[in-house]
Amino acid sequence: MTPIRNATALASVLTLVIGTAAGAQSGAQPDDPEKLKMLQKLCAIPGAAPKGVDCDQVDEALKAVDSAEPAAPAAEPEQQAKPKDALDDALKKPKKAKKADKADKPEQAEKPAQADTPKSDSPVAEVPEAPAVTAPAPAPDAPPKQAETPRAPEPEAPAQRADAPPAPAAETPRAEVAKPDPLAQIEALRRQLGAPPAAAAENPPDAGELVEETVDRDDVRRSSEDFQTDLSGKVKNRDKAKKDDDDGLDPLAKIAIIGLGAVALSEILDKDDRVVSNSGDRVVVEQGGQFRVIRNDDVLLRRPGAEVETRRFDDGSTRTRLTYEDGTEVETIRAADGRVLRRVRRLPDGTDVVLFDDTQASPDVEISDLPRAQERNRVDYRDIEEDALARALAANGAPGVNRSFSLAQVRNIDAVRHLVPEITVDTIQFETNSAAIRVDEAEELAALGNAMRDAIERNPAEVFLIEGHTDAVGSYAYNLALSDRRAESVALALTEYFEVPPENMVLQGYGEGDLLVPTDVAERANRRAAVRRITTLLSVR
Repeated sequence: MTPIRNATALASVLTLVIGTAAGAQSGAQPDDPEKLKMLQKLCAIPGAAPKGVDCDQVDEALKAVDSAEPAAPAAEPEQQAKPKDALDDALKKPKKAKKADKADKPEQAEKPAQADTPKSDSPVAEVPEAPAVTAPAPAPDAPPKQAETPRAPEPEAPAQRADAPPAPAAETPRAEVAKPDPLAQIEALRRQLGAPPAAAAENPPDAGELVEETVDRDDVRRSSEDFQTDLSGKVKNRDKAKKDDDDGLDPLAKIAIIGLGAVALSEILDKDDRVVSNSGDRVVVEQGGQFRVIRNDDVLLRRPGAEVETRRFDDGSTRTRLTYEDGTEVETIRAADGRVLRRVRRLPDGTDVVLFDDTQASPDVEISDLPRAQERNRVDYRDIEEDALARALAANGAPGVNRSFSLAQVRNIDAVRHLVPEITVDTIQFETNSAAIRVDEAEELAALGNAMRDAIERNPAEVFLIEGHTDAVGSYAYNLALSDRRAESVALALTEYFEVPPENMVLQGYGEGDLLVPTDVAERANRRAAVRRITTLLSVR
């Protein structure tokens, strides 16, 4: 099969799904306002605009639609260009797209998606991602500086700053936060584990489709930049996207944007799964009170200048090889829903290092067989000295555990993850509903980043779990997605500023599912990032 070469394979896959580029080449320009809205969203994503589309003309076409729909009959036709004509012009006269402004400035508080409004029941905390994805829901966040109305029904009471916008006044107060149920976590994990994907087979049943690309700097989000959509999927106000009415992006298009290719949500979800929110980069799904996040687990690996080869198989699974400028290669196998199953790092000298491999069966977890810690196993990064930090990162975990775990089990079962120390990072104060990290705050991660980099230099097989956490104010699903975005930003900062190899990190948001302080009110201690060295849990001891 002929390789597909494109500066952004994502855009080519997306246009195959929605047919926009094909329509432009055949002369059948789309005149559907929904397609125009979808094109505008793609224009807001660097490198994702379909070839031949003039994003400025798309904006003009949508303005014409907005003014034409409610317009009085007296409106002059000359002043209201037809959307089809405007889009024709956009496709005939392509212009160089303007670069999006970096979102160093935090946006105003976003409201969670309608489906994400605070819940009446406290769902069981669970983690998304890895082979067994079950995760808590993200809560909108706010820096602890500004006061924000609490979720409680008392409007007069002063509130601490919370991770999520407060619940509507008419809504009944949310029930007390329930402790995570380990058995429910295990069952949810079991549901996620299916048949081995084609990408993991030694002789795959089909040749797959090969996509080759070079990652451009403009296609990579920096930790100081916020995401271009809010958690409901609306494009934030920027130079290339100034419309407020930006809902309606086709689900297929959204899935393509998050790196899953032309895979419909219906193909990767169970019949009982319910999509709670879809921001384009993440989809939050609920089943039986358990939540998980669907995302592209390879997002951290896409560094500027990397050569990427991705082979996608008929079952939606992928095998990706990334080659970095220093000669390091990384090969990953992902399931159809983006969960990373296997990652191998090939060093410049040709040495292969298997970081984890969930394509191999792992024994079930018996919670009763695990040692129970009397108190929380964690250290506070704000107060720890560098030597103590290095010792915490080198800790071997709980004594008496003589088995290894899959990455999915580590991510999704609290009792497993808590076997190794949590390094609590609360030095980053995210703005409300934002995942951007200010440069000065990123620099405060120096001791942590340097210690992680040094540990990986000594042992290239080290694996670190980068976690995001929120308090319990707001929607469970909103908190889950927000914390997952923030975990991504922390991991990006560790790579950008301190050269921590991205392949040695795995990110996971837990929302309000792993509270330090068990309360459903605004609590600063619960709004945190965390780092765990999970190497000893993944390898046989």
